[in-house]
Amino acid sequence: MKALNTSTQVNQVKIAVVDYIRQNQLKRNSQLPSEANIARRLGVSRNTVREAYILLENEGMIVRRHGIGTFIAQPPRIRDSLDAFSPFANIIQQEGYTPHFKTFSNAIEVPPVDVTDALKQPAGTQVRCLKRLVLADTQPALFVIDYFSPIVESAGIEWEQFDGGLVQFLGQHLSTRLYQIQTHIRAHALDEAVSPYLELPVGTAVLSVRSTIYNLDNEPISYSRIFFNSDIVELTTVRTIQKT
Repeated sequence: MKALNTSTQVNQVKIAVVDYIRQNQLKRNSQLPSEANIARRLGVSRNTVREAYILLENEGMIVRRHGIGTFIAQPPRIRDSLDAFSPFANIIQQEGYTPHFKTFSNAIEVPPVDVTDALKQPAGTQVRCLKRLVLADTQPALFVIDYFSPIVESAGIEWEQFDGGLVQFLGQHLSTRLYQIQTHIRAHALDEAVSPYLELPVGTAVLSVRSTIYNLDNEPISYSRIFFNSDIVELTTVRTIQKT
């Protein structure tokens, strides 16, 4: 581990510990160095390391056994918080991976009825469909099928410039500001159509997400079907308890 400067926050220490776990290929029940040891390596206070360990314990990555030590509960996963939008490429990088994007098809087609319903278009309307894969290093992390409203098509977007960051890309090319993303999540048994992209057997349990982006006029801009490889991706949310 490299020493961190004095402005380092607890989250940076947490990331450094996760990097240490990954680089040393620590498995479940492997023991971590002591808080004092980590603090010395990173050049931070023991209290800062303790707070980082608490965060990792709350996320279920480590378990602390009083008088014995700190152990790996589960290997690090890519964690995406649903409470605040952050580009998935950034999340992958924060977890120590390098993001890669592959586009498999980009064509105009007639989508299923649930797609035209979500986009508030008549059945049979032709829309642009984009199929793409996001990898963490060489591991397929998620497969995405995006459908776009005719509003997007009328903007004359040059899709050759698309770099994988959908929200940022649309925000740069549309005249109306994007306002909201509605997301629905459920468990899904992987089917034959998606299985080859995620390199997982048919029937594997994955996280299935349906996501719709709206503009300020509450018009649906895009509708996406997203399949997360749940072996390496975890979705989290935090709900604040309001005091009365």
